[in-house]
Amino acid sequence: MPMSRHARASHLHACFSPYLLLVTRILLLLLLAGVCSASRQFSTVAISHSPNSTLICALVTSIANGGDASPTTGGSTSKLHCTSLPDGEQFEYPSADIPYNAIAAGTDFLCGLMAPAGGHAAMRWWSFSEEAALNRSRPVGRRLYWGPSLRSLNAGGAHVCGLSDDHDPACWEWPELKLPKGADFSRIALGKDFLCGIPKGNNYSLSCYGGGMKAPALATATPTSPAAAFKTVVAGHQHACAVDTAGGFACWGDDAPDVPAAELPGTMSAMALGDGTTCILDGNGFARCWGGGIAVPEQYKNTEFLSIEADGGAVCGITKYNYAVLCWGKDEHLAGGHLVYNATMPGACAPKTACSSCGFIPGSGALCGTGGGEGAVELAVCQPCPLPLNASRILIANGVATPQATAPDKKKMKKTLTVALGVTGAAVVVAAAAAVAAVALRKKRDKRRRTKKTLRLGESSSRRLCCGDVEAVMPAPPPLSPTTTTTRAARPLGCEEFTLRELSRLTSGFAEESKIGSGSFGSVYRAKLPDGREVAIKRAERSGPTTSGAGNRHRNRRRFDAERAFRAELRLLSRVNHRNLVQLLGFCEERGERILVFEFMPHGALHDHLHGGAATAGSPLFASWEARLRVALDAARGVEYLHCYAVPGIIHRDVKPSNILLDADWTAKVSDFGLSLTTATATGAAANSSSSTAGTVGYIDPEYYRLQELTERSDVYSFGVVLLELVTGRKAIHRTSSEDGGSGSPRNVIEFAVPAVESGSVAGILDGRVPPPRGQHEVEAVARVAKIAAECVRPRGRARPIMSEVVAELEWAVTLCEESFGAGAGGKDSSDLSRSRSRSESDDPSPFHTRELGFGFGFSFTHGSSRPVTHGRSHSTM
Repeated sequence: MPMSRHARASHLHACFSPYLLLVTRILLLLLLAGVCSASRQFSTVAISHSPNSTLICALVTSIANGGDASPTTGGSTSKLHCTSLPDGEQFEYPSADIPYNAIAAGTDFLCGLMAPAGGHAAMRWWSFSEEAALNRSRPVGRRLYWGPSLRSLNAGGAHVCGLSDDHDPACWEWPELKLPKGADFSRIALGKDFLCGIPKGNNYSLSCYGGGMKAPALATATPTSPAAAFKTVVAGHQHACAVDTAGGFACWGDDAPDVPAAELPGTMSAMALGDGTTCILDGNGFARCWGGGIAVPEQYKNTEFLSIEADGGAVCGITKYNYAVLCWGKDEHLAGGHLVYNATMPGACAPKTACSSCGFIPGSGALCGTGGGEGAVELAVCQPCPLPLNASRILIANGVATPQATAPDKKKMKKTLTVALGVTGAAVVVAAAAAVAAVALRKKRDKRRRTKKTLRLGESSSRRLCCGDVEAVMPAPPPLSPTTTTTRAARPLGCEEFTLRELSRLTSGFAEESKIGSGSFGSVYRAKLPDGREVAIKRAERSGPTTSGAGNRHRNRRRFDAERAFRAELRLLSRVNHRNLVQLLGFCEERGERILVFEFMPHGALHDHLHGGAATAGSPLFASWEARLRVALDAARGVEYLHCYAVPGIIHRDVKPSNILLDADWTAKVSDFGLSLTTATATGAAANSSSSTAGTVGYIDPEYYRLQELTERSDVYSFGVVLLELVTGRKAIHRTSSEDGGSGSPRNVIEFAVPAVESGSVAGILDGRVPPPRGQHEVEAVARVAKIAAECVRPRGRARPIMSEVVAELEWAVTLCEESFGAGAGGKDSSDLSRSRSRSESDDPSPFHTRELGFGFGFSFTHGSSRPVTHGRSHSTM
């Protein structure tokens, strides 16, 4: 189909000022074709089918439940809801602390994407048949993806694919798809069993793979009509459609319906394809559908929509007026139209600066918030840009046997380019000067904001960086001299100051019988305050005059380290308060003494329970796996608080079982902040990376050790080692045993456990001192924890999850254990750990301690088939 060039003013406006655009338009059209045209493809509504029901899912805002959106508080929080039709049963998919920003659905699955732009993205996958077969109280699913941010998420049939910011395609649950090496797309679309895409380097052509689908010759140039670049491509069950810059509208495949030229509007803002159905939104937002026995209901013909979604015989749209989701289709329960949700997210949130081409949807900024933090960017939902349509350039190719697309006339383009260069030579000089000035200005602005943090899209503005990708990279602290003098710190707020006389009296003069532990820092004593509180008194090695000589060098170093640890713990713990952090009650700084007073933890350290002798007798950590996972969850919440909610954030630097203590109720609490640093330290120069790495052998992040750059993910690595210890019962560094076929040589628990986890042999590495997991739910829970542990200890920090996601995984694992217990005989718990310690019943005031419960899984399947009937689906909001 012949197509002509089209001036991409809307996209160029986002890259250059309007004045430069007028001057350099011809040159830039030829040289920068496609640079700004790769808009993001995300949807906030998804449709799936089973043999006897239709599932409509959407990101429902709190406004739908009477909430109030406010840009100053980060906007309303969207939740992933699904409604099963015709029975109308609803349920909710939990998202931990990070809201979903986009969703996609296909045959027997739903995907939720968290933070799809800026940094790393996480995607969760739920199989409807698996969830129904396991009879869970709420959907659990599994993490399908963690990696670079995505610019596109598409589903079709039983598959889902995405494009990263580098345009690299990635597909999941689709081993049969064979893409050529180096395939690179600016846009993609998925059908039942095929993928079509616009190549990144040549947007004058289309490529399709799988299902026997071949793109027709849509971009052939003729003397009267030069070739035009493709703007978008969308796929349905067995057909696909594309639109180019000249208004050409083409559909091809086995079930592509005819589109009468008289019914094609002059402009289009969105398109969606189903099973033999093609639907579009015209420039005014009115829906039009052809084929598949689906017609727009009469009451919806004058309704303005922002986006449209189709799958099988169902079509849904988000209204412009109130962001409601209206659906219609050929099935009886959709005939005549159906209101499914009152208020949803009108689209995926993006920086407002990305909406410069066509603006943003009014009011969407309040829904998206600002991303939080000083200097954070404002978010909004971009207004879809209308595309011109030319009724004289319709091509409907029923069937796939069509000629291959031909490239544009290179000689003609070269001649045109020469003329353009001659005409706009002066404009190029002006544009270059403006570009240099813009780069200089941008560098100056970035330099001022270098220490500021922004969050990834999809995060609440009330959250700090913890779930964002732009981490504060902290060089290792500069080496301090043991002779460095310190001044007496101001009394910390909320922290009692004890006298040395008081503490000496409480410990009988720091007698040996009161001592309960010791280390490089000094000694720990147990005592009881006059008000009856039991405390642990941590007394640093007494500082004294610095001495010279090799014999005293080690002692001076220890005194200095104790002094520094005292300062760090006093400074950090006096300003944090969390149920999973050991509470600092007071301090004493008198006559050279450095003493800290903590709450007493009766059940000691996790290390003693896992690897000790007498302490393991009667420990609930050997009674059930649920007990161990609850301890892991408690500790993870403590570390998450340090990363995400302390201001400024705190990096612990020494996460290990001996620094995880257990109170009288077996609640795990993170302790020992002597090596901790705040993320504010990142303001130091990167040159200060020459000091030694802090931490404990076996738990130190290898990337931190090698590069001397500290981030929150260094703690994630250490916590991953702790999780592996909980799962295997082995020390971080242990000796191989004869039962392992070893020779007694030292081995890291990572070397022992991770290969088994990756090969799916988790059962072979479980701690044999704990009874085997009870039922399928607990088996799955332990396997999930082992898997997230393996991901935490990946060599590259950027490939590891963040602590918020580790917490979410552990929450799901504990929920599975609870369900396993509920399904067990008699319902009697073998663990002393109370199940009342859930987030929903926690007395912790932290705003992130919430638990989302589902409404009951109402998506039904027949027992005779593990998969529902296959339907086509597609979405596009351009």
